[in-house]
Amino acid sequence: MKVLMLARSDIFSVSGGDTIQIENTAKELKKLGVEVDVATDLKITIKDYNLVHVFQLDWIPETYFYVKEAKKCGKPIVLSPIHHAENEVKKFDDIYTFGLRRLVGFLVKKQEYRDILKNIYRSIYDRSKFIPTIKGALFGYRRSQREALTLSNIVLVQTDGEACDLEDTYGVDFKWKKVVNGVSEQFLLPHDYKNKLNFDNYIICVGRIEARKNQLNIIEAVKLLRQEEGFKATKLVFLGRRSEHHKSYIDNFDRALKENNWIVHPGFIPQEDIPSYYHFAKVGISASWFETTGLTSLEALFCGTNVVASGKRAKELLGDLVVYCDPWDVNSIAKSLREAYMRPVASVPANFREEYTWENAAKQTLAVYNNLLKGDEA
Repeated sequence: MKVLMLARSDIFSVSGGDTIQIENTAKELKKLGVEVDVATDLKITIKDYNLVHVFQLDWIPETYFYVKEAKKCGKPIVLSPIHHAENEVKKFDDIYTFGLRRLVGFLVKKQEYRDILKNIYRSIYDRSKFIPTIKGALFGYRRSQREALTLSNIVLVQTDGEACDLEDTYGVDFKWKKVVNGVSEQFLLPHDYKNKLNFDNYIICVGRIEARKNQLNIIEAVKLLRQEEGFKATKLVFLGRRSEHHKSYIDNFDRALKENNWIVHPGFIPQEDIPSYYHFAKVGISASWFETTGLTSLEALFCGTNVVASGKRAKELLGDLVVYCDPWDVNSIAKSLREAYMRPVASVPANFREEYTWENAAKQTLAVYNNLLKGDEA
């Protein structure tokens, strides 16, 4: 079997959750005997492949044109939309944005038009996005996303909630199947943990520094926590690159770093080193405004760290293993951090560890591929 994976044009220069998903799924599929190529444009001969797997839907202008070309070539199409609920994204854009994005949110009320403007802005830095963005805008942005859904033979979601959100946002019928995401091997194997920070019992947040990840509210929550007896020496550690597209937010983040010596930001850390940073933390937090599932919470749990998470899709995935917070409410974040900090370390069931692996994700994905190639779309 020969599979073509098609991704956003900047998938490798601007790494994100979809980068991790594509790289690890492709790696594990190759171990199962599948030939996999990953491309970021249509300068490739689709006819050479048995099947096309397209990633990302919401904000990626290329997706519709990928799907359309694959359909034209008569190839079965799998779509992994990695979808965020539109009502959550709109609420975020309405209330918690900075700089130019705040002005756009005030002047432009319809989320579809906001998304078009965001992609025009991104085209300044990545010219390959410009033509798909303009074509998509002329065709109709939501129309192109709906057609990408309906033209795909099967849509792979990470949670049942994601499927419901897709139906709510786009209002079309499509065939879907749930396929888990996973954590990388370094979070599963026995590990020789080394404390690279020379202190422990800290709170850690892993992810790109950007408004959606909500680091500024996390900082305010830890400030509140540090006023309480027993938490006055608590440190807060951030791991992740600064976003290139959130200058006003980054300025606020950098100001907080300068003003508070209890905040530590080593910057980007290679994946193989992250388990130790998790292991010596007391709590790992992901208080994002919106996520699909939130792999960082799984990673922290597997490294023996209690977790605070946000979002209904996280609850479907993590159940009662973690403490939940309201990302809009600093007091809620502080309360949840306190609870997680004081809890015994969560015991992660063996079957849970076995399920959320990239090896398992690849096996489930391959089963979908095989069914499609046999003519069975169920």
